[in-house]
Amino acid sequence: MRCLAKNFIENLKFGLLGPILSLTKLDFTLCLEIRDNYVNIYYRGGNIIKIKENQGLFKASFDKKYLNKDLTKVPNLPVVLNSPEDIEAWIDAIPFLKHEMDIWFGKHPKNEREFQQLMLRENNFGNSAKGTDYFICDIEYANHTGRFDLIAVKWPSSSVCRKNNRNLRLAFIEMKYLDNALTGTAGLSKHVEDINTFLSKSENLENIKEEMKLIFNQKLNLGLINNQKSIESFSEAKPEFILALINHDPESSILRNELMKLPDCPNTDIKVATSNFMGYGLYSHSIYGLDEFLRRFEDRI
Repeated sequence: MRCLAKNFIENLKFGLLGPILSLTKLDFTLCLEIRDNYVNIYYRGGNIIKIKENQGLFKASFDKKYLNKDLTKVPNLPVVLNSPEDIEAWIDAIPFLKHEMDIWFGKHPKNEREFQQLMLRENNFGNSAKGTDYFICDIEYANHTGRFDLIAVKWPSSSVCRKNNRNLRLAFIEMKYLDNALTGTAGLSKHVEDINTFLSKSENLENIKEEMKLIFNQKLNLGLINNQKSIESFSEAKPEFILALINHDPESSILRNELMKLPDCPNTDIKVATSNFMGYGLYSHSIYGLDEFLRRFEDRI
């Protein structure tokens, strides 16, 4: 289960790892995500630092696939984080690591993951977060049926609704970049099949609700979500399955064709997100049920 041990949380808030947490809250290009007693810090959707606890020791690593230079030019970064100097060495290296990742992404674009991070930022702690109607609990959630791009909690932004932290609705978000991502073995129909399979077992839904509650509340505790209350419970309502379609070409018929042939989805309500005057804030009034979306945007799909 994705969550951090109490010692890990305390260390991020008050201990050795505190400067790293502080940096991720100041640098909006970084995003700290909770895993199974480790954290991934993402930059442009790629993992720039992984910190894992092992028998009381914190170990840091950087994925060397992003390196573009001879290894002798890489800063000598400590694996085990024992001292403030070790933390400082990693923080000082971040501009170099970002540059390496920028070059790598120029050659190997990962647009969907980059936009996932932008959506998380806008709805969790960006300037618009207090006004949007969803918080992103997690990104890149791998499971036995596939991978969910983003998992969110629907929490309307009115003052009355934000005071209520019970019976909130779960939402899965599938992001697609450009129309060529809508078809094939990883297209929209396949993702609907995957979520149907996942949710066909009631224990999967209950387990992921509990997991998302833990992750949200730990992020809130760490100051990574701009909200006043923790989640007490999720509702029994069917989750939403929201399609976030980036840069669809209105002259293309691919989107309409793919939406029209989606398989039945008895375990979720399929919806489509649209932007509110550009941007990645998720507002309830800009998220449409599938039938309404097809009617309203007939001339653009």
